[in-house]
Amino acid sequence: MAKKWVPALVTLAVLVAVVTAATVGRNALLEDGSATVAELPTSSADGDEALWLADHDVTVYTDLGEPMLLSAIADGKPLVINFWATWCPYCVDEMPDLQEIHADYADRVSFAFVDAADGDRERAEDAAAWLVAQGFDDLPAYYDTQLEAVTSFGIYSYPTTVVVSAEGEILTISPGRIDPTLMRGALESVTSAAGNGADAQ
Repeated sequence: MAKKWVPALVTLAVLVAVVTAATVGRNALLEDGSATVAELPTSSADGDEALWLADHDVTVYTDLGEPMLLSAIADGKPLVINFWATWCPYCVDEMPDLQEIHADYADRVSFAFVDAADGDRERAEDAAAWLVAQGFDDLPAYYDTQLEAVTSFGIYSYPTTVVVSAEGEILTISPGRIDPTLMRGALESVTSAAGNGADAQ
């Protein structure tokens, strides 16, 4: 089973490198124009190099205020977490691409569009209304009203997209606007790996 994972993970690593190199300098900008990269705290229970969702399994909220753990959203499938905000132009720009990707992969991949709703620069109710007004209300949106997810994943720039395997391993953290083709390739790899794992069992 471990050998079956190797090609998929190598492909995914290459895709992430390309996405990050192509986008972080242009898209992951702070207000002062400086570029940043998300840094995830390395806290794995068994002390190895792998990073696990279980170590960053925080609570986000639905538009009705219902709490949801990220692991519950994943529900045993690969998980894509997209950190975004309405005030972020690159987040807005990539939403149509993410909506198409969600439509094509929702049967095999779980998605969490996590809005950084700090109550100051972004309020959950305003972001929810924006999604409806823009026709994105079919996306599974959650609101990080306590900024627990942003803090746990070390998010310093928007958008940032995280890909988690079906087993809960955090495979990539990619700041900047997604490349739809590369994102689809990454999801093909992670869903193929999940399928191979199921077959092996």
